[in-house]
This record gives sequence, C-alpha cells and structure tokens, in this order.
Amino acid sequence: MMKTLRPQPAVLADWLNELARRLGRPAEDLAAAGLMASDFCGDVEVRTPYGMTVRFSLAFFLVRPSFSQAVVFTEHSGYVEFDLEDDMVFAEISESTYRHASDSASQ
Repeated sequence: MMKTLRPQPAVLADWLNELARRLGRPAEDLAAAGLMASDFCGDVEVRTPYGMTVRFSLAFFLVRPSFSQAVVFTEHSGYVEFDLEDDMVFAEISESTYRHASDSASQ
C-alpha cells in the first residue's frame, strides 16, 4: 500500500540508480538537475487487490520486486512510494484519441 509521503529530493536520491537506467542519464546528472518535464509522458494506474484504482497523470513508475517496493514519479503531484502486495498492478497508460464533429452537428 501507499507509504507515508517523503520529500521529493529524498525519494529521488533513493531511486537514483533505477532512474538512471530508465531514463538513460547518469545518476550524477539526475541528482544535480532532477527530473525534466519530458520524462513524464503518460499516466500510471495503480490497481490494488481490493478493487481500488488510483490514476496519476503525467507519470511513470519503477519497481523493486526483490524489496516489494514501487514508486510513481509524477510531474505535478510529487513522488509516491508503495509497499507491494500480492496482485497489485502498476500500469503505464497512454491514450490516442480522435473526436470528429460533423458540420451538421455545429448548426
């Protein structure tokens, strides 16, 4: 389940190695400059085994299966850590949509 929120710099420091692998940038650069807006490209859904779903916009996640830990990094809502439970799901969601309005609908 969700852990108590910690300051973003502390979470960033704890996950630097995983972030460096995910983003393809040196850990030292991430420690100095932090994350960039372009790092956040989709949404993340966290689905609990109890039926609750939480969606984070402009986010990505990392998982440490051997430690039963995960984190969701969001552009505007902070960094949220989780203790993993059996059957918990973390999903990156991207959506491409098109909405067509005919000319007759606007009259």
